[in-house]
Amino acid sequence: MSTPLFISESIPLEIRDILKALSVGSKARWQGFEGTIGFVSDDYITLILREIPDENTRYGFRTVSLIVRRCDWEELELDPIHFKRVRAYRGKINDHAGNDMMPEIDKR
Repeated sequence: MSTPLFISESIPLEIRDILKALSVGSKARWQGFEGTIGFVSDDYITLILREIPDENTRYGFRTVSLIVRRCDWEELELDPIHFKRVRAYRGKINDHAGNDMMPEIDKR
C-alpha cells in the first residue's frame, strides 16, 4: 500500500515547523502568560515573561521565567508565523537574464 504524496510530506513539515517554533527566542503563550522561549529540554520549557534591569547581575538584567512542564505542553500556544508557507524570495518569479530577449506576453 502506498502513501499519498501530500500526506507523507505533511507530517515532516509539521514536525519541522513545531521544532522551529520551539527554538529559543520564539514567542509563546501558556494559560494567559505571554513571553519568549528561554530554554527547551525534553522535560520542560521556560518562558521568559519579563526582563528587569539590574546592574549587579552578570548580564545586566534579571529575568522572570515560567516553567512549562511536559504534561502542560498541550496548552502551549506557539507563534503562528512559523506555520505559514511563505517563500523568502521577494522578486518577480519571471526575473531572469533571458527575459529581455523574449517577446511580450501577448505576442507569444
